[in-house]
Amino acid sequence: MHSPHLRRLRRLFDGWSVPHFLFGVVAATAAIAFSWSLVTTFVAMLVIAIAWEYFERRVEIREAFGNPWMDIVLPVLAFGCTLLLVDQAPLHQEEHIGLFVSATGLFLFVNAAAWKARFEKDRDFLG
Repeated sequence: MHSPHLRRLRRLFDGWSVPHFLFGVVAATAAIAFSWSLVTTFVAMLVIAIAWEYFERRVEIREAFGNPWMDIVLPVLAFGCTLLLVDQAPLHQEEHIGLFVSATGLFLFVNAAAWKARFEKDRDFLG
C-alpha cells in the first residue's frame, strides 16, 4: 500500500514527465551548441512550456492536480542542470552539437513513444 505522500507525488509526475524534462535539455543544448543567448533561450523555452500547458487545457486534456505546474517546472530544472553539466564541460563545438543532436533525437523518440501510448489508451498517458 502506498502512502498518501507517495500518491500525491505520483500525481505530479506521469508518463509525459520525461518528454517535458527532455525539452529543457534540448533547449539548453541548443543554446550552448549554437551560442544562443541563454536568457533568450530560457525565456523562449518557458513561454513554449506555458503555451503547451495552455493548449492542453484548451483541448481538455485531463491532468492530475499540480501536474501542469510540474510540466512547466521540469524543463526549467532540466535547462539549469544541463547548463551546469554541459556548459562547464571542456567540449569542442562539434561535441556540443553532437549532444544537441542526441538530446533532440531522444526527445523525439520519447515523444513518439508517449503519443503512441496515448493513442493506444495506456492509462499513464491519458492524463
